[in-house]
Amino acid sequence: MTKTSLFAAVLAMASTTSAHMFIASPVPFAGVSKSPLMADGSNFPCQGSSYEVTTMNDWAVGSDVTVSFPPDQTATHSGGSCQISVTQDEKPTKDSKWKVIHSIEGGCPTTASGNGGALGTFGFKVPKSLPEGKMTMAWTWFNKSGNREMYMNCAPIKVSGGSGDGFDALPDMATANIGGSCKTKEGNDYTFANAGDSVAKLGTGPFMELCGGAASEGGSTGGSGSGSGSGSAPATPKEPAASTPVASTPATPAAPQAPATGGSTGGSTCSENGAIMCKGESEFGICSNGSVAYQPVAAGTKCSNGAITRRDLHRNARSAIPLI
Repeated sequence: MTKTSLFAAVLAMASTTSAHMFIASPVPFAGVSKSPLMADGSNFPCQGSSYEVTTMNDWAVGSDVTVSFPPDQTATHSGGSCQISVTQDEKPTKDSKWKVIHSIEGGCPTTASGNGGALGTFGFKVPKSLPEGKMTMAWTWFNKSGNREMYMNCAPIKVSGGSGDGFDALPDMATANIGGSCKTKEGNDYTFANAGDSVAKLGTGPFMELCGGAASEGGSTGGSGSGSGSGSAPATPKEPAASTPVASTPATPAAPQAPATGGSTGGSTCSENGAIMCKGESEFGICSNGSVAYQPVAAGTKCSNGAITRRDLHRNARSAIPLI
C-alpha cells in the first residue's frame, strides 16, 4: 500500500468514527456513542450506556426544552424523523417502558438532502403527565437516506411540578431497524402510528408510516394541537419561548447554533407567526402571536433577510470532506 492510499484509508476510518449523530442538549450521559444502535438490538437502550451523570437536566413541567446538536455533526442522512421519549428508570434496561412526549415527522435533524445539512433545533413543552423525580430521556432518530438504522441518545432528567397523571397512557416509543422490528424504506420522511399530542411535521416528504403504508407528499403544518401532522415545535433555530411554540413553515433549517445563555435584548411587533426577524446581523427573534423578542445570534452566524446563516469563512478554509 502506498503512502497516499494508506493516508486515504486512515482518513476514511477517521471520517467513519466521527460520521454519526448525537445530541448536545439536553446534556447526555457521559461517553455518548455517535453510532447507530446495533442491528441486532443488543445495545438497546441507550447504546448500553453506563449512565454516568455529568450534568442533570432539570425539567419543570410547562417549561420549554430545546433539543440541539453539536455544530460539527455532518452525517445528517437527509434528515428523517425523531421522537423524544421518557422512562421512569434512571438506568434503563431492555424491559424499561419508554413513553413518547414529542414527535418530529421529517426534517430532523435537517431538511437538507445528503450529508452535512444545516442542523435545526427542536423545542417542546414538558408535559404535566410526567411524574416528579429523576428519570431518563431518549432522543431516537430514523434517518431518511443511507443505511437503515436507528439512533438513540439518552440523558438524565429531573422533573419538578409533575403529577404523573396520564403517564402510562402516553404512546410507546417506536422502534425500527433493530432486532426483530420492522425495516424502514429509504428516501422517506416517516410518520408515527401513534405520535402523541405534541407533534411537528417538518419534512419535505414523501411521507410514509414508519413501518409501511402509502407515501404522501411532504409539507409543514402550523399551529398547535394533537394528532399526526400537528406542529408544536419550530424547525428553525430558536430559544424556548415563554408561550407555546408555534410551528413555522421551514425550508432548510438555519445554520447551527448553540443554545443562547443570555436573555432577550428587547422586542417589537410583527405580523407573520414563525417568521425569523433580524435586528441588524447580530440579533434575531421568532415572531409569535404578533410580537418578537430579540436575542444574540450564536458565534459564527448572522441574521440576514429573515434567516440565520453562517458568516463568511476565510477563503483559504478547507472544505469539509463529504461523509457517507
